[in-house]
Amino acid sequence: MAIEQIPDYFIHFLAWPTFFMLALALFRIRLKQYVIPIIVSTCIMAPTAALLQSSELIYLITIIQPLVFLFCLMTVFHFKFIHSIIMIGLVFIYDAFVEYGYNIVVAQFNYEQFMLITQNEYIMQGFWVTFINCLTVYILTKSRWGFTFISPRSSKIRSETLIIQSKLYVSAMIFIFPFSMIGLCIFLWKEMFLVVLSVASLLIAIVLHYCYKRELLD
Repeated sequence: MAIEQIPDYFIHFLAWPTFFMLALALFRIRLKQYVIPIIVSTCIMAPTAALLQSSELIYLITIIQPLVFLFCLMTVFHFKFIHSIIMIGLVFIYDAFVEYGYNIVVAQFNYEQFMLITQNEYIMQGFWVTFINCLTVYILTKSRWGFTFISPRSSKIRSETLIIQSKLYVSAMIFIFPFSMIGLCIFLWKEMFLVVLSVASLLIAIVLHYCYKRELLD
């Protein structure tokens, strides 16, 4: 690792733990129970993201990062596949809006400048995302907001929840496709960025709707 890459690795090691903390807090899972998984997963995600950020494959960022995040949730945290997909959807789209919101303000609402910033700058964005994630985790924890239907322990599902749960799972799976295209749009298909982001946002709104309905049935 070159000396000039140290800030890149630092910001990734700073930011990625907050992604996992947010994923747990959204579902009211106690963070203290997952300190070691958070550390281990950060040691996987941070170098992967830093290498990807400086490679020629950066346009695959919204494909590779969610896949590695999924690997961590399933193998290190031991969450189910579909629950991990839901966590990824909520966390990544939330932080995408946090980052893009920062970028559009810095760009003074100039679309071309916004795209240049999004493509080339991420240090200050990393600090901003870290701060907002920590603040969100604090608010969720103190207010006891969040969903409770995702648990590391297996539980029986009542028959009346199966339809809602099936719709939730299907919408979460469909969301992954447009979200994975965002990186390609940022670096290769700029004219499609807003369209793809809008579709992903609509789908995650549907996921949230079914999360809420699923929560009411417990």
